[in-house]
Amino acid sequence: MKNYKIYSMLCTLLLLIVMACSDEFVGNSPNFNDHVGAVTKVTVNPTKNFFNLNAALATAEVEFSVDVDGFGITTVNSVEVELVYTDKDRLYDPFREEKYDSVHSAVTLMTLSSFPSTVVVTGADVAAALGIPIDSLDLGDSFQITLPINTADGRRLTTALDSDLCNEPAQPSFGGCGVAWAISCPSDIGAEYSYVTTNIACANCAPPAPGAAACGASISGTGSWTDLGGGVYSVSDATFGQYGCAWGDTEAEGVQITDVCSKIGSGPQGGSDQYGLLYTFIITDNTGTTLTIDWSNDYGDSGTTVLTRTDGGSWPLALSN
Repeated sequence: MKNYKIYSMLCTLLLLIVMACSDEFVGNSPNFNDHVGAVTKVTVNPTKNFFNLNAALATAEVEFSVDVDGFGITTVNSVEVELVYTDKDRLYDPFREEKYDSVHSAVTLMTLSSFPSTVVVTGADVAAALGIPIDSLDLGDSFQITLPINTADGRRLTTALDSDLCNEPAQPSFGGCGVAWAISCPSDIGAEYSYVTTNIACANCAPPAPGAAACGASISGTGSWTDLGGGVYSVSDATFGQYGCAWGDTEAEGVQITDVCSKIGSGPQGGSDQYGLLYTFIITDNTGTTLTIDWSNDYGDSGTTVLTRTDGGSWPLALSN
């Protein structure tokens, strides 16, 4: 009986301790709303989403709208519009013997305090904010807008979210989405065409391949350059018929042509054909109606091809190497 009383007293004492701890925890429980942030919701105008090098850079515009969401808990006082500028190939590494980009520190373009707001950034705005001449901006230079959020309770939220989460946040999160663009040129050389290929060579053709002689003086056919976006185009047949007549093979597929401000590089183009071969395309004549190309790959295949558009369009007269 004595042991039973001692046991009962110990249980009672333990229960009182637990209740005291529980009361203390409830009285000091954390406010989870303190950890709820806010996000910006950004929508970019698709007709004003890059600086066109072919136009006046000072008046070139990028436009986007900014709204905020504090999830019904956080009040947003303002959003800063910060710009980070990347100067492409600005610096040179003599040890690697290559150029590399220079990334400038962020500068504040403006502060937004009403939402939604429409933001327009011009080339002149960028140059003024960075303190650089407008003519120092060049092809390939890029810009990144970040959007730090200032809340009514004194917080500054700077962690950017994935763009998908900006539109429909999966959970209360901090920070804001940004906007990125570059200095580039519009490209429109996607085309359907007929071709005539002459001067056909097949340096490594061997039986049972028919060889260049099987092509005769010329070979003709049709093809296309298909727009992949960003000035990149897939070529339906990079040998313009030579694989078919000289090798008895299918078309050379997988090769791409890249147009940067009406210039196609004189070195190997992007992509490779089904055998991993790289191709070079040198434009020797352009009348707008016809485009003459000397092409070759790194296995000794080559030829001269005249492309005539059949889709009603014209080759840009500035298109060259």
